[in-house]
Amino acid sequence: MNVVVEQSVGTTVKINNRTTDDLPDILDSQLPLVKRSVALIERLAAHDLAPGEYQKEVKALHEELDLPRALAGLIDQTLAAKEDIVLYRRTGARHRETIQLFYLDPNVFHPPHCHHNILSTQIILRGKAHIREFDRVARLDDDAILMRLRRDAIVGPGDALRATEIDANCHWFGAVDGPVMMLNFNAYGYQDWTFDPKGPLRRKLVDPTFGRSSDGLFLAREITVEQAYAKFGGRPLSDFPMS
Repeated sequence: MNVVVEQSVGTTVKINNRTTDDLPDILDSQLPLVKRSVALIERLAAHDLAPGEYQKEVKALHEELDLPRALAGLIDQTLAAKEDIVLYRRTGARHRETIQLFYLDPNVFHPPHCHHNILSTQIILRGKAHIREFDRVARLDDDAILMRLRRDAIVGPGDALRATEIDANCHWFGAVDGPVMMLNFNAYGYQDWTFDPKGPLRRKLVDPTFGRSSDGLFLAREITVEQAYAKFGGRPLSDFPMS
Protein backbone atom coordinates (compact mmCIF):
# COMPACT_ATOMS: atom_id res chain seq x y z
CA MET A 1 0.00 0.00 0.00
CA ASN A 2 1.34 3.41 -0.90
CA VAL A 3 1.22 6.02 1.84
CA VAL A 4 0.58 9.62 0.85
CA VAL A 5 2.27 12.12 3.16
CA GLU A 6 2.19 15.89 3.01
CA GLN A 7 5.78 17.05 3.53
CA SER A 8 7.69 20.13 2.56
CA VAL A 9 10.95 19.80 0.70
CA GLY A 10 13.69 19.09 3.18
CA THR A 11 17.17 17.67 3.27
CA THR A 12 18.72 14.26 3.01
CA VAL A 13 21.11 13.08 5.69
CA LYS A 14 24.50 12.34 4.21
CA ILE A 15 25.70 8.83 4.85
CA ASN A 16 28.84 6.95 3.91
CA ASN A 17 30.83 10.17 4.04
CA ARG A 18 33.19 8.75 6.64
CA THR A 19 34.13 5.30 7.89
CA THR A 20 33.37 3.99 11.34
CA ASP A 21 37.03 3.02 11.72
CA ASP A 22 38.07 6.62 12.35
CA LEU A 23 35.67 7.09 15.28
CA PRO A 24 36.81 6.39 18.85
CA ASP A 25 35.37 3.52 20.84
CA ILE A 26 33.00 4.38 23.72
CA LEU A 27 32.94 1.45 26.12
CA ASP A 28 32.42 2.61 29.70
CA SER A 29 28.69 3.36 29.91
CA GLN A 30 27.02 2.13 33.10
CA LEU A 31 23.47 2.45 31.75
CA PRO A 32 21.51 -0.78 32.32
CA LEU A 33 20.41 -0.63 28.66
CA VAL A 34 24.01 -0.60 27.47
CA LYS A 35 25.32 -3.19 29.93
CA ARG A 36 22.56 -5.66 29.13
CA SER A 37 22.78 -5.00 25.37
CA VAL A 38 26.52 -5.69 25.44
CA ALA A 39 25.83 -8.92 27.34
CA LEU A 40 23.54 -10.00 24.49
CA ILE A 41 26.25 -9.17 21.95
CA GLU A 42 28.69 -11.31 23.93
CA ARG A 43 26.24 -14.23 23.83
CA LEU A 44 25.84 -13.70 20.09
CA ALA A 45 29.61 -13.69 19.60
CA ALA A 46 29.94 -16.89 21.65
CA HIS A 47 27.25 -18.57 19.48
CA ASP A 48 25.07 -18.95 22.57
CA LEU A 49 22.41 -17.07 20.60
CA ALA A 50 21.59 -17.53 16.93
CA PRO A 51 20.83 -14.28 15.05
CA GLY A 52 17.07 -14.81 15.20
CA GLU A 53 17.20 -15.59 18.92
CA TYR A 54 19.37 -12.54 19.51
CA GLN A 55 16.82 -10.30 17.79
CA LYS A 56 14.04 -11.70 20.00
CA GLU A 57 16.14 -11.09 23.12
CA VAL A 58 16.83 -7.49 22.06
CA LYS A 59 13.11 -6.89 21.52
CA ALA A 60 12.27 -8.38 24.92
CA LEU A 61 14.96 -6.29 26.64
CA HIS A 62 13.68 -3.05 25.12
CA GLU A 63 10.12 -3.85 26.12
CA GLU A 64 11.16 -4.73 29.68
CA LEU A 65 13.18 -1.55 30.22
CA ASP A 66 10.40 0.84 29.10
CA LEU A 67 12.83 2.93 27.06
CA PRO A 68 10.87 6.22 26.97
CA ARG A 69 10.98 6.26 30.77
CA ALA A 70 14.48 4.82 31.21
CA LEU A 71 16.03 7.20 28.68
CA ALA A 72 13.83 10.26 29.31
CA GLY A 73 16.71 12.54 30.37
CA LEU A 74 18.91 11.53 27.45
CA ILE A 75 16.01 11.89 25.03
CA ASP A 76 15.39 15.45 26.21
CA GLN A 77 19.14 16.17 25.97
CA THR A 78 19.27 14.85 22.41
CA LEU A 79 16.23 16.87 21.34
CA ALA A 80 17.68 20.03 22.89
CA ALA A 81 21.09 19.53 21.24
CA LYS A 82 19.53 18.40 17.93
CA GLU A 83 22.29 15.86 17.44
CA ASP A 84 22.99 12.19 18.10
CA ILE A 85 24.28 10.91 21.42
CA VAL A 86 26.41 7.76 21.21
CA LEU A 87 25.98 5.56 24.27
CA TYR A 88 28.28 2.73 23.18
CA ARG A 89 30.55 2.07 20.21
CA ARG A 90 33.07 -0.71 19.60
CA THR A 91 34.93 -1.25 16.35
CA GLY A 92 36.80 -4.50 15.81
CA ALA A 93 38.52 -6.18 12.90
CA ARG A 94 35.52 -8.39 12.09
CA HIS A 95 32.66 -6.92 14.13
CA ARG A 96 31.34 -3.58 15.26
CA GLU A 97 28.46 -2.38 17.41
CA THR A 98 26.78 0.93 18.15
CA ILE A 99 24.07 1.99 20.57
CA GLN A 100 22.99 5.60 20.07
CA LEU A 101 20.16 8.05 20.36
CA PHE A 102 19.57 9.07 16.78
CA TYR A 103 18.11 12.49 15.90
CA LEU A 104 16.33 13.61 12.72
CA ASP A 105 15.22 17.19 12.11
CA PRO A 106 11.75 17.74 10.61
CA ASN A 107 11.64 16.86 6.91
CA VAL A 108 15.07 15.23 6.95
CA PHE A 109 15.38 11.98 5.02
CA HIS A 110 17.72 9.01 4.78
CA PRO A 111 17.84 7.74 1.17
CA PRO A 112 17.17 4.06 0.47
CA HIS A 113 20.08 1.86 1.50
CA CYS A 114 20.97 -1.72 2.37
CA HIS A 115 23.49 -3.08 4.87
CA HIS A 116 26.11 -5.83 4.79
CA ASN A 117 25.94 -8.36 7.63
CA ILE A 118 23.84 -6.33 10.06
CA LEU A 119 21.51 -7.10 12.95
CA SER A 120 19.81 -3.86 13.90
CA THR A 121 16.90 -2.34 15.77
CA GLN A 122 15.70 1.25 15.45
CA ILE A 123 12.90 2.14 17.88
CA ILE A 124 10.96 5.37 17.51
CA LEU A 125 10.99 7.20 20.88
CA ARG A 126 9.59 10.58 19.84
CA GLY A 127 7.94 11.93 16.72
CA LYS A 128 6.59 10.36 13.52
CA ALA A 129 8.52 8.96 10.57
CA HIS A 130 7.59 7.73 7.13
CA ILE A 131 9.42 4.45 6.60
CA ARG A 132 9.80 1.89 3.85
CA GLU A 133 11.39 -1.48 4.47
CA PHE A 134 12.40 -4.03 1.84
CA ASP A 135 13.51 -7.64 1.96
CA ARG A 136 16.36 -8.52 -0.36
CA VAL A 137 15.31 -11.50 -2.52
CA ALA A 138 18.06 -12.16 -5.08
CA ARG A 139 21.05 -10.58 -6.77
CA LEU A 140 20.70 -10.29 -10.55
CA ASP A 141 24.11 -8.85 -11.43
CA ASP A 142 26.89 -6.71 -9.99
CA ASP A 143 24.63 -3.74 -9.22
CA ALA A 144 21.05 -5.04 -9.52
CA ILE A 145 18.95 -6.82 -6.90
CA LEU A 146 15.33 -7.88 -6.52
CA MET A 147 13.56 -6.63 -3.41
CA ARG A 148 10.13 -7.09 -1.86
CA LEU A 149 8.39 -4.16 -0.17
CA ARG A 150 7.76 -5.26 3.40
CA ARG A 151 6.23 -2.11 4.89
CA ASP A 152 5.32 1.41 3.78
CA ALA A 153 3.89 3.28 6.75
CA ILE A 154 3.83 6.25 9.07
CA VAL A 155 5.20 5.09 12.43
CA GLY A 156 5.42 6.66 15.87
CA PRO A 157 6.67 5.99 19.38
CA GLY A 158 7.05 2.30 20.13
CA ASP A 159 7.30 1.24 16.49
CA ALA A 160 10.57 -0.34 15.38
CA LEU A 161 12.58 -1.15 12.28
CA ARG A 162 14.35 -4.50 12.67
CA ALA A 163 16.86 -5.61 10.05
CA THR A 164 18.83 -8.78 9.40
CA GLU A 165 20.86 -9.87 6.39
CA ILE A 166 17.62 -10.63 4.51
CA ASP A 167 14.58 -9.42 6.44
CA ALA A 168 13.92 -5.68 6.03
CA ASN A 169 17.60 -5.23 5.25
CA CYS A 170 16.97 -2.22 3.02
CA HIS A 171 15.19 0.80 4.43
CA TRP A 172 14.33 4.37 3.58
CA PHE A 173 12.90 6.82 6.10
CA GLY A 174 12.36 10.43 7.03
CA ALA A 175 10.90 12.63 9.74
CA VAL A 176 7.37 13.70 8.87
CA ASP A 177 6.23 16.92 10.57
CA GLY A 178 8.52 17.30 13.57
CA PRO A 179 11.79 15.98 14.96
CA VAL A 180 12.23 12.23 15.31
CA MET A 181 14.20 10.46 18.01
CA MET A 182 15.20 6.82 17.67
CA LEU A 183 17.24 4.36 19.64
CA ASN A 184 19.61 2.84 17.07
CA PHE A 185 21.26 -0.45 18.09
CA ASN A 186 23.26 -2.29 15.47
CA ALA A 187 25.71 -5.17 15.43
CA TYR A 188 27.70 -5.91 12.28
CA GLY A 189 29.57 -9.05 11.26
CA TYR A 190 27.78 -11.76 13.27
CA GLN A 191 25.91 -13.68 10.55
CA ASP A 192 27.60 -16.66 8.95
CA TRP A 193 25.57 -16.46 5.75
CA THR A 194 25.56 -13.15 3.88
CA PHE A 195 23.65 -11.95 0.84
CA ASP A 196 26.91 -10.82 -0.79
CA PRO A 197 30.43 -12.16 -0.36
CA LYS A 198 32.61 -10.83 2.43
CA GLY A 199 33.12 -7.09 2.14
CA PRO A 200 33.11 -3.80 4.06
CA LEU A 201 30.57 -3.57 6.89
CA ARG A 202 28.95 -0.51 5.36
CA ARG A 203 25.75 0.74 3.77
CA LYS A 204 25.04 0.45 0.07
CA LEU A 205 22.86 3.16 -1.46
CA VAL A 206 20.14 1.77 -3.73
CA ASP A 207 17.48 3.07 -6.09
CA PRO A 208 14.34 0.88 -5.85
CA THR A 209 12.35 2.83 -8.47
CA PHE A 210 13.26 0.88 -11.62
CA GLY A 211 9.94 -0.94 -11.78
CA ARG A 212 7.81 -3.66 -10.26
CA SER A 213 7.26 -7.17 -11.62
CA SER A 214 3.91 -8.97 -11.84
CA ASP A 215 4.73 -10.88 -8.65
CA GLY A 216 5.34 -7.68 -6.70
CA LEU A 217 9.14 -7.62 -6.68
CA PHE A 218 11.00 -4.36 -7.20
CA LEU A 219 14.12 -4.03 -9.28
CA ALA A 220 16.71 -1.96 -7.42
CA ARG A 221 20.12 -0.81 -8.54
CA GLU A 222 23.02 -0.02 -6.26
CA ILE A 223 24.15 3.56 -6.86
CA THR A 224 26.78 5.97 -5.64
CA VAL A 225 26.29 8.44 -2.82
CA GLU A 226 26.34 11.27 -5.37
CA GLN A 227 23.65 9.58 -7.48
CA ALA A 228 21.52 9.00 -4.40
CA TYR A 229 21.58 12.68 -3.43
CA ALA A 230 20.94 13.81 -7.00
CA LYS A 231 17.73 11.75 -7.13
CA PHE A 232 16.47 11.53 -3.54
CA GLY A 233 18.07 14.56 -1.90
CA GLY A 234 15.59 16.78 -0.10
CA ARG A 235 12.54 14.89 -1.35
CA PRO A 236 9.95 13.08 0.80
CA LEU A 237 9.26 9.40 0.24
CA SER A 238 5.80 10.25 -1.11
CA ASP A 239 7.48 11.75 -4.18
CA PHE A 240 8.32 8.17 -5.19
CA PRO A 241 5.14 6.02 -5.23
CA MET A 242 5.71 2.29 -4.82
CA SER A 243 2.45 1.20 -6.50
